[in-house]
Amino acid sequence: MKLKQSLPAAAALIAGLASFMIGSLPAEAGDTNRVRGCAAHWRTTATWNECVRDSQQPVEVRLAVDCDLQLDWTGKWKKVEGAVDPLDSYSCFKKANSAWNGYR
Repeated sequence: MKLKQSLPAAAALIAGLASFMIGSLPAEAGDTNRVRGCAAHWRTTATWNECVRDSQQPVEVRLAVDCDLQLDWTGKWKKVEGAVDPLDSYSCFKKANSAWNGYR
């Protein structure tokens, strides 16, 4: 009789643990749309940007990163002509929430 009563409690405990484990999985990866031939990317902790430019006109780009539980990071302005991969990169300590390019 005790086993039948504790079965629903055990099932609830297992379901709760499973949802906790799923909730603590690493952040999803992300990529920005390509603008002026450049795109930014982020994975669990790694971020980088790259450019593939057909235009002869150079563009100035810098990578900006939103990290979890630490200050955001912004790279230096870099002039891009042609293709560069990676142009810049940064690793967050815990998790990268997003990354994007700034242009001027």
